[in-house]
Amino acid sequence: MEEKRLRGFPISFNIYAESEEEVEEARMAIIAFIGLHASQCRAVTAKKVAQALSNWDKNPIVKNHIINYFK
Repeated sequence: MEEKRLRGFPISFNIYAESEEEVEEARMAIIAFIGLHASQCRAVTAKKVAQALSNWDKNPIVKNHIINYFK
């Protein structure tokens, strides 16, 4: 049986910001988030991120926290 290995891929998209510094701060926070989970043997995979983002509004508690955070 062939062993599947995770590997890193670049991702690029636009995000709203008032400056490039804000974008860099967000980029570094995302990298740190992925690194923290990797250091604790949890993979932040594209599949899991896609599922989480697609389902964020299914849980009313999570939905309200996210909406309040982005107000």
